[in-house]
Amino acid sequence: MFQQNSTADFRTLAIDQLRESPTNPRRTFDESKLQELAQSIRSQGVLVPLIVRPTAPESFEVVAGARRFRAAQRAELFAVPVRVVELTDSEALTLQLVELSGVRPGVSTMYTK
Repeated sequence: MFQQNSTADFRTLAIDQLRESPTNPRRTFDESKLQELAQSIRSQGVLVPLIVRPTAPESFEVVAGARRFRAAQRAELFAVPVRVVELTDSEALTLQLVELSGVRPGVSTMYTK
């Protein structure tokens, strides 16, 4: 797994500076769920920053947060909060797989007895 830097680079970036990762293992997105998330983003904003990595000066790849990115586009936001992280291709893919494994419809992350 990647090493987290002690200083995180949190920023707000324009949507047009971001692009989806071609290695994102998530290939399907439920359009109705994206519309619901877009409505929430319109009223509340993006609450959890996207994780991005630089690809060129002023250009970034979305490593984690593809649903939020797509929903923010549908909500017609100009900019979104991000955390910029230097990652190798292998580290980026690992992070994407970890994010994907945590997304399971109908499965609660809270344990109740």
